[in-house]
Amino acid sequence: MARQTSPMLATPVPGIGTAAGHRVARTKPVAGFFVNPAAIVVVLLSIFPFVLSLAMTFSNWNLLYTGAQFIGLDNWQRLLGDATFRRSVTNTLWMTAAGTVIQYAIGLGLALSVLRIRRGQRFFRLVFLLPMMISPAAVGYIIGRMQFSETQGPINDILRHLELGAVPWISNPAMAPWTIVIADVWQWTSFMFVLLLAGLQSLPEEPFEAAQVDGASSWQIFVQLTLPMLMPVTVTAVLIRSLELFKLIDLVRVITAGGPGTATQTVTLYVYDLALNRGDMGYGATVAYALLILVTIYALIYLGVTRRSVENAR
Repeated sequence: MARQTSPMLATPVPGIGTAAGHRVARTKPVAGFFVNPAAIVVVLLSIFPFVLSLAMTFSNWNLLYTGAQFIGLDNWQRLLGDATFRRSVTNTLWMTAAGTVIQYAIGLGLALSVLRIRRGQRFFRLVFLLPMMISPAAVGYIIGRMQFSETQGPINDILRHLELGAVPWISNPAMAPWTIVIADVWQWTSFMFVLLLAGLQSLPEEPFEAAQVDGASSWQIFVQLTLPMLMPVTVTAVLIRSLELFKLIDLVRVITAGGPGTATQTVTLYVYDLALNRGDMGYGATVAYALLILVTIYALIYLGVTRRSVENAR
């Protein structure tokens, strides 16, 4: 009896033993000819600054002098005893924590409010996105320098009319960090709002309908359903904003320039001052790598702590 061939096996598969397959094979070298040079350039532009800056941490390279010498771990030993660096780390951690928490709380509140609106959601999304489109330097000048001006700012004028007294928003070491946090919150809460609103809109409706049928209150639904199911988006949004706040420099540079004293000096601003103002490239690179290590440790701990919550939400 003659052996029959399955029609599925008899049908040629595109790309395997056909003319189309030969064309694909011929186009691979051509595609590599265009892609590989670009990939090499990207890799070199990424690796070269990384390796150069790492080598600088072991040198005493100063722009005010010629040449550079290998000094081993002297810069790292200097870092351990640097009180200004420790203060800048403390300032950075405080501003990162305060800014992230406030932005998340306000962003979630706005997202929940807009989610209940039947009409005009596009309008509110556009309005809340406007601050994010402004340059941080402009935000620092408009919000920080003008609105919070201690002599001519409208905020202190309102406080004077209410007989509450003017607040030293910039000159007081205790208030200056809050001024920077407020300016950052004004600009970047919209980022939290957009991500959280998208996350809320993607949640399934069935669990919420079942909870309402069972008689659960709005607070119980929010705590037991909304927050846990929103955890993957929350983790992503908080991580992105906290990593950006670790690199905060523009608002600080415009509003307080790190003052009064070192009350608002962040690690990134300290690197800028060391490398560009003082010309101490070697030690500036060391402080920058210390920030990289700090951010990496934070990200690993944060993702490790939140991993179980994200897995449970899925």
